Amino acid sequence: MHWNRRLLAAALAVGLVNAVACASAAPYLGNLRAESALNLAKNGAKVLRVGSVELTPCPVMRDAYCGHITRGWDESGRVAGTFKVGFAWIPAASGRSIGTLVPHEGGPGYSTTGSGEWFAEMYGDLLSNHDMLLVDQRGTGRTAVVACPALDNGTMSYVRAVGVCGRSLGDRSYSYGSEASADDLAAVLDALEIDQVDMYGDSYGTFFAQAFAGRHGDRLRTLILDGAYPTYGESAWYPTQGPALRRAFTAVCARSELCASEPGLPMPLLETLLDRLRERPMSVRAPGGDGRFHRVVLDPEAVAGVAYNATYLSPTYREFTGAVRAALDGDARPLGRLFAEYWWTGDTSNNPRQYSYGAEAAVSCHDYPQLFDLRRSPGARQQQYREALARKEKSRPGIYAPFSIREYKRSGWISFGMCLEWPRPPAGASFGPPRPLDGAYPAVPTLVLSGELDTITTAAEGDMVAERFTRSRHIVVANGLHVVGGAGPDSCGAQLVRHVIRTGDIEIPLALEECASTAPPIRAVGTYPRELAGVQLPAGVADDERSRVTVAAANTAADLIDRWWQGYSDTGFGLRGGEWRYSGTKRVRFTLDGVKLVRDLPVSGTVTWNRRTASVSVDLRVPASSSVRTVTGSWNADTDGALATLRVTGALGPATLTFPAP
Repeated sequence: MHWNRRLLAAALAVGLVNAVACASAAPYLGNLRAESALNLAKNGAKVLRVGSVELTPCPVMRDAYCGHITRGWDESGRVAGTFKVGFAWIPAASGRSIGTLVPHEGGPGYSTTGSGEWFAEMYGDLLSNHDMLLVDQRGTGRTAVVACPALDNGTMSYVRAVGVCGRSLGDRSYSYGSEASADDLAAVLDALEIDQVDMYGDSYGTFFAQAFAGRHGDRLRTLILDGAYPTYGESAWYPTQGPALRRAFTAVCARSELCASEPGLPMPLLETLLDRLRERPMSVRAPGGDGRFHRVVLDPEAVAGVAYNATYLSPTYREFTGAVRAALDGDARPLGRLFAEYWWTGDTSNNPRQYSYGAEAAVSCHDYPQLFDLRRSPGARQQQYREALARKEKSRPGIYAPFSIREYKRSGWISFGMCLEWPRPPAGASFGPPRPLDGAYPAVPTLVLSGELDTITTAAEGDMVAERFTRSRHIVVANGLHVVGGAGPDSCGAQLVRHVIRTGDIEIPLALEECASTAPPIRAVGTYPRELAGVQLPAGVADDERSRVTVAAANTAADLIDRWWQGYSDTGFGLRGGEWRYSGTKRVRFTLDGVKLVRDLPVSGTVTWNRRTASVSVDLRVPASSSVRTVTGSWNADTDGALATLRVTGALGPATLTFPAP
């Protein structure tokens, strides 16, 4: 289960809410250490000594110091040799720390040090009086990174490449389990002379954090598991995903006026489309996230990949049902675009220090449940795999409904057979889902966070995890996607994280509970008309050409913001023509050149989007042949119930239109 950091941010964007005041708590007693002295090394660089380790400045993030400790691959001596566990240390900004924050990245395969800025944004003002420790687990980032060119570059079939990668590791192919990495973290804490920490894990990071809790629970002051799934007891089929997907799309459409007002419910519409695609797939040329057009074949497997990938992307949830309606009406372009953006993201990075596909494989084949016995030969595994698929198709064919098991398997979303060619475990090697050493997790205050719309680490799995911790609280963030812990200091998830760390308790104030239950819904698209005459008008808006042009222009701007989340290219094409480009990161400015969301309305001008405040302002021009010439104004992209206030000029004179924000 791995995910993309930029795509994650899209999921988090839907959870932005106004700041909720958190009760302040008295500082806790914990890792209050004497302030470390800064010394000048012979070469003039600053050296920071923490515990027994000397650290030097590094470019992980501002004020970061990096170091390493040396560890053996296997404490039993089965695997010879040592490696360096690399980490980054960010001292408390005030110079005096009352505790240590230890986040852990997802994947498996992502570097924790590579996400330091993102974690810092989530922790916010806690970094004033807390140190932050970023440790890259073995195989990632600064710690003995696993580089497997065939996997990193996609030069052969995935299952074969995984096997080649495993064989290249030799005796170390079973040395990358989460428990071994948890012991590495404990060793780092020992070297830094840190007794207890506040740990946060997201996605796979929750799996790692549970492994750490099961082996080193006494080192935890608090534990936060964001997008959690259980380390053991889960089926290799992940059966909660299908029900979660059906509920999520149904809820998103029901909570949006434009989507809910159109005929048909999301799942019956999707079932009808899939029946058609099984008979005859649709083909369309559509723009991808790489700023290029691609020939897309829409079959059930392609649609399954898009649908499940919505767990990372609020724009996919926003657009999917409208795109299905368009496809049923013979227009495959909107759904084809979603697939092109899913498949061709424009992210061409293949640096294993940023994301190691080899580490993902090594952890997955060591820790995750399989449909076959890794101790058997590749041929025997294949037979077991085929038999497992046949049994499931007979006993529970609708586990991923409305998709069949084979459609789900072939979607590219998951690989049940990922480890079919991974090497056999050597004699004496342990593997399989990790369990707590003492049979139970410690009674540490544990907050489990789930996104209501998360279909990869579902709320049902969050329940399973919370039940295993005796002092736990499970909070499901309404309309939240995969990982809800931070989209800036004002996000509901980030406030929950900070509250637990500040207080050392899982008692949540009423204001924060309300924040989690009332996070704003996604504004789902109802339809994708080909022509201006078919543009949906919000309730209360006059049904005339000026209104349609103004609403269509605003929809065009909102559509471009979706494109920012969906891909990496800074240029692209309108759904039905025209071109756009953008510049900036925190304040994104789009320049439109005849961009067409509908065929007969090219829109030019600028759209400015403040990602922090979610404010959108537009200065747009449309052809003089319509009753409108210019459209200017603004709205908020996240606030529930926000209104767009747009001033228009044209043949009918100036006017101001106010309607629900797109």
